[in-house]
Amino acid sequence: MLSMQIAECVPGNSKLEGDLVRIAGYAHPLEFEFKNVKSFLLIPPLSQSCRHPTAPLPDQVITVEYPEGVDITADPVWVTGKLIIRQTQSELAPSIYWIEASEVISANIPNVTASE
Repeated sequence: MLSMQIAECVPGNSKLEGDLVRIAGYAHPLEFEFKNVKSFLLIPPLSQSCRHPTAPLPDQVITVEYPEGVDITADPVWVTGKLIIRQTQSELAPSIYWIEASEVISANIPNVTASE
């Protein structure tokens, strides 16, 4: 599987291991459930310059575990928690990072292009 081969080439930034982080992105459920979701992928905003944007790389995807559960909408979220380098593979995408979140709240992500 090509996505796992890419994941093996993207080791993640070991300097971030164990850091408490707050990061914004879009929550994508691992199952077809949107209420009280306890596990999801956090993905960056995707380019809208094309109808079929490329999938984010494994080091741009974070697997999030949130024991309290969150209702997922199309709006971005802030996720706060301890960042761990843990390669995971779901049916949706591989990820390099994993967070056990202590907080997931609504976010407002400004419209920033990749070149900025």
